[in-house]
Amino acid sequence: MGTINVQISTYEGNTSLIFPMEDSVLADKLQAIGCGSEVPISSVIWPSGLNMLNGLIVSADELNFLAKSIERFDDSEYDQFMASASLEKSPDLERLINLSFNINHYTVIRDVSDLAGIGEYHLMNIRGSLSKIELETINFAQVGRELLSSGKGIPTEYGLLFENEEVPFQQVYDGTTFPPYLYRGNEVAVVNMHYQGKTEYLYLPEEDISIEKALKRLGAPCLSDCTMEIEMFNCPDKCWRDRLETNFEIAGLREANFLAEVLARPDIDLYKLQCVTDYAEVVAGDEIQKLADHLDDFIVIKGAETYVDVGEYITQHELEYAVGENMPDFVDYSKLGEFIMQERNGEFMGGCFVCMEAGCDYTQIMCENPHDMEMEGI
Repeated sequence: MGTINVQISTYEGNTSLIFPMEDSVLADKLQAIGCGSEVPISSVIWPSGLNMLNGLIVSADELNFLAKSIERFDDSEYDQFMASASLEKSPDLERLINLSFNINHYTVIRDVSDLAGIGEYHLMNIRGSLSKIELETINFAQVGRELLSSGKGIPTEYGLLFENEEVPFQQVYDGTTFPPYLYRGNEVAVVNMHYQGKTEYLYLPEEDISIEKALKRLGAPCLSDCTMEIEMFNCPDKCWRDRLETNFEIAGLREANFLAEVLARPDIDLYKLQCVTDYAEVVAGDEIQKLADHLDDFIVIKGAETYVDVGEYITQHELEYAVGENMPDFVDYSKLGEFIMQERNGEFMGGCFVCMEAGCDYTQIMCENPHDMEMEGI
């Protein structure tokens, strides 16, 4: 529910843009309509509660970040944000972004008939949680009655708005660097990037343009001028956490980002990838990415320890070497396994056997260079 749809007016005409979007997509759309980093909003199509932005020229990146922040809200949180935003006399995106991170500073009541429900919701909103004992002993109806009778409720189209003065309003956005916020859900790691007392956050895997924008917000000339540390989030297991951290510490952000892209793939077979990278003796993020792109070009036989194991697997999985029902006793599986090892550069890796699929070329895979044009100038 949390997208923002705005009408942009330029010399090229009127264009509707729906936020949020990836930074690369945003850059392409802005270039297509002849806009730079700022966009002139002729009208907010949706949500109507943000029509205070009509007629303003705003930062496209700030608008994109606000849309990401709003998108996480449930219905109650959305009402809290929109009700508080509707009372802003001269709102700008900096203020709206800060509001989106301070929704528990406000309580919005739609139905005034359920006093107990109002009281429980209000306390949950202020405290964040309630213990079992509190849920059993607090007179929520009394809390609800006191809130409604306080005279501090402000009518809005989203409900009766109360400002919770006991919850401090925190300015998380200073108009320069964005606050930390995990948006996509597939972040493998977060890199905290510091420059001259300011901090930006990169969510690996990250687009190159997003890294460039983070540097620009920091005012840093290049990555080497920043200090950085990495925090693991959804990195699947210790082996890959260690490899990601090693890439980051030794080779830097570029290689770590390549590896994070692989680890974020929803269908990646990490066991097979680990066996293949060990077989290829590859540690760099970009080379691991190449292997991941061609993982189907490799055979990994888990548990194989002998030529016989290899030969039996090949006869069961490759039509060329398929054996009829009455033929197994006449097949020299050991000889076949040894042949496969020599023919396809196979190797026993301690608990598995790794080789190339028929017709696949390891050298050709590793000579590919898809990143020639990436991260230039970073």
